Amino acid sequence: MKFSDKLYDAVIDLWLEAVDKPFVKGMVEGTLDEDLFRNYMIQDYLYLLEYLDILGLIYDLAEGEELRDFLQVVIKETENETYRVHLPHMRKMGVSDEEIDGTVRSKVICEYTGYMREKVKEHGLLAGLTALLQCSWLYAFIGKKAVSEKSDVISKSPYRFWFDAYTCTDYTDANQMWIDTVDRKTEGISLDEEALLTGIFLTCAGYENRLWDELSLR
Repeated sequence: MKFSDKLYDAVIDLWLEAVDKPFVKGMVEGTLDEDLFRNYMIQDYLYLLEYLDILGLIYDLAEGEELRDFLQVVIKETENETYRVHLPHMRKMGVSDEEIDGTVRSKVICEYTGYMREKVKEHGLLAGLTALLQCSWLYAFIGKKAVSEKSDVISKSPYRFWFDAYTCTDYTDANQMWIDTVDRKTEGISLDEEALLTGIFLTCAGYENRLWDELSLR
């Protein structure tokens, strides 16, 4: 069994819980309050800036051309998600640079990104790759499952672009590359290291579900 299969089996209940969160269901059905979505877009943008910075820390730890090439692809795709998906839609909603600069990161995002940074510092590159993969993979999972089950509903939702972004080929291909890289890098690791990395993956999934709940609050 590949290590990614073990990660998937460990986290699937939390991911299914995420798909069923009121915030996500509101995006699917198009009933989500616009102000809540506006806040989400700003908070997620701020999160992605932290995510990119952590990717940079991991890149600095990477050895070997193949791994560095992979990380460059991931960084490029994340920059695309940040600057070519988030920002344009934020602009359409009238979000200004002043509003972004004046927004305080949510408590969960601060704890979440702080946790990932800590794991990179404590346990190195593989811990960072596993932590950040959870977010990328979760969004691909939510997008795929929602579209497969509610494509007709999503097609009428004003938030359809969100699902398009996380089911498009560029995103899913980059995510699969990430999964494959983690599988290669974890070949032959000890049971203790498997447990450590699985724990990190599960903790990150827990932060994601806390964030969906926080975002549903006015």
